[in-house]
Amino acid sequence: MPIVNYLAAKTKRIRIGTGVSVLPFHNPIFLAEESAMMDLLSEGRLEFGVGRGSANYEYGNFNIDFDSRNKRFQESLDMILGLWTKRGFSYQGEYYQAKDVTIAPLPIQKPHPPVFLAVSRTAASVDMAVSRDLPILTSFSTPEADNLALFDLYSDRCKSAGVLDRRDSMPFFRFVYLSDNEDEAREYPRKALTWVRDLATYRRTLGWGNEIDVDLDDWKKVRSEIPNSYESELENTAYFMTPERCVERINFLSAGTWCWLLRGKHVLWYYGTCASHEIYGIICPRCNA
Repeated sequence: MPIVNYLAAKTKRIRIGTGVSVLPFHNPIFLAEESAMMDLLSEGRLEFGVGRGSANYEYGNFNIDFDSRNKRFQESLDMILGLWTKRGFSYQGEYYQAKDVTIAPLPIQKPHPPVFLAVSRTAASVDMAVSRDLPILTSFSTPEADNLALFDLYSDRCKSAGVLDRRDSMPFFRFVYLSDNEDEAREYPRKALTWVRDLATYRRTLGWGNEIDVDLDDWKKVRSEIPNSYESELENTAYFMTPERCVERINFLSAGTWCWLLRGKHVLWYYGTCASHEIYGIICPRCNA
C-alpha cells in the first residue's frame, strides 16, 4: 500500500480507499496488518475495497490456480475481518490458516474500516456482497445504465435478505475531465482514454506475461475484439464536459436514493490537468451530492 500511505501523509481529511486489493494475491495476515497500520497512519480514514481479480495471466504469474480464486477470496476476507476484530484469532481454511494470532496494531475504526466488495455485472457477485452485509463497488468502465441496474439489484437483494441497504455509501466511478471549452473537454482526453481501452482489451487476451512494454499498434493489427468507440464512452462512461453540464449531470443522478461519487467521501480521478482538477473543486459546492 505505498501509494495509500503516501496519500495519508499528504492529506488530513479525505477518505482514502483501495480500489481494489485483490485478496488472493496476498497473505491475509500480512494484508490485515498492513491495512490496519494504514488506518492508524491516516487516523481512521481507510476504506478497504476488495476483489477477486479477473485476469487469468495475473493468477498464472503468481502461480495461483485461477479456479481457486473464489474460495481463496472468501477465506482471505474471513481472516482479515477476524484479525481486525479479535485477539488470539484462529482459522482453519483450505488455503489459509491462523492459530492464536493477534495483529498489531489493530485498526482505529471500530469494529473495522469500511469494506467494499467489487462486483462484476452478474447477480451472483451482488449476492455475495449482500450475504456478507457489504456495500458494492462497480467499475468505472461499466456503462451508466448497467451501473444503476446493479445498484437497484443490490437494493432489492438487501430488502429480500433483511439486511441494511448501504446504497447511500456506495461510490459511482466515472472518467472525468472538465473544461470551460466544450470541444476541448471532449477531445483532450481522447488519446488517453483510447489507450486505456486498448490496453484493457489486450489484457484479456493474455495467458502469461504482462502488458508492460507491449506495442499496442502491432497488436491492434491482429486483434479480434474491438473496444468501444470513443463516442460510445462519451455517452456511457465519461464525463468530459463543461462544469455547468457536469453539475446538471451529478444533480440528476443524485436525485435518486443513492449517493454519487461526490457525497462526503468518494472521488476517483483518471484524467485531468491541474486546471481541470481546480474547476472540479469549484463546482463541488454547486452539486446536491
